[in-house]
Amino acid sequence: MSDNENYRRTEKAEDESEMQPPATLSRDDFPAWRSPREVQSGPESLDNPAWHWLVHTRLSAYSGNEIFKGPSSYEAGPMWCFDRFGMSQTTLPDGRVVYVGGEHEDHYDPDFYIYNDVVVINPDGTIHIRGYSRDHFAATDFHSATLVGNSLLIIGCLGYPADRTAGVTPVYRLSLDTWCIESVATDGQSPGWIHGHTAELSEDGHSVVVTGGTCWLGENRSMIENIDSWSLDVRSGRWTRLTSLDWQQWSIRRIDRKVNRLRDLRRALWSHENPHLGITHDWKFEGAPNFVELAKLYRIDDDAPPPTEGDGCDEYNVAVDGVTVRFTEGMFSINASEGTPAPRTPGGASSSHAGYTG
Repeated sequence: MSDNENYRRTEKAEDESEMQPPATLSRDDFPAWRSPREVQSGPESLDNPAWHWLVHTRLSAYSGNEIFKGPSSYEAGPMWCFDRFGMSQTTLPDGRVVYVGGEHEDHYDPDFYIYNDVVVINPDGTIHIRGYSRDHFAATDFHSATLVGNSLLIIGCLGYPADRTAGVTPVYRLSLDTWCIESVATDGQSPGWIHGHTAELSEDGHSVVVTGGTCWLGENRSMIENIDSWSLDVRSGRWTRLTSLDWQQWSIRRIDRKVNRLRDLRRALWSHENPHLGITHDWKFEGAPNFVELAKLYRIDDDAPPPTEGDGCDEYNVAVDGVTVRFTEGMFSINASEGTPAPRTPGGASSSHAGYTG
């Protein structure tokens, strides 16, 4: 056996050992903490060996459930996990890291769940998990969490459709002393139901400036990109609109409002262009995928250069008379917007940013 093979086997064994549950967590104890738990008040300690293990390993709900041979999520409901999208992460001056909310998987998955908990990991690796009543702190994902004094100001959310209110921006304050969460009353002109944005504390510490992200406008309406900047006074709770960019925005949907085929078409193209990987795409529509027509998409004429990939997922840019027009392909719609957006914060969710993944 070569040194390289020995290394790979050793590394695999170490990885598998890291994922194994602790001796304090038995198969008999697992069912009691398998599922997310809703509390009546809060903050309520939800510390237990199962969840601490899942925070440490960040296993998906499916993988964690498989290790314990737990019940199917189709029957037992979603399993609790710490493998999440849209979860904020804030490192405090003393080295503690505070994680808020987030979601696991997409809405069609049996383990889909949007969380409203707070997880703290101390510098020594110890973990504290606190839960809250949905009445005091709604299920929250793709928000921002900005350190303001000795509290986190939690702004925005995607959330469950039933919890959304068009035109309203949810704001919460999390005390880092008591770990209590309270809703913050605001007034003025807010960005509305925003998510996936960036939030930065002003130099004087008196306001939080919100840029980027996406706004939900209401049921049966397409979401739009937030192209303006907004400021929230942390003392008075008053919102101020800082910019009013005169950029045109459009949303294109099928007449029958069904899912469009662009994502399937692009996946089929990727498989076509990378045959060496041996991955075939399951094209489920009548007729072969038309890659020739796809190459013409967003081009004004045959002489126009092809669009360039944007910074965001499924985003394509074209230049029209010196103006950048961005097309963002979603599951149901194509959103178009002119102008160049503010630079995105790289990576996933952080102390002041929560990336939107769809």
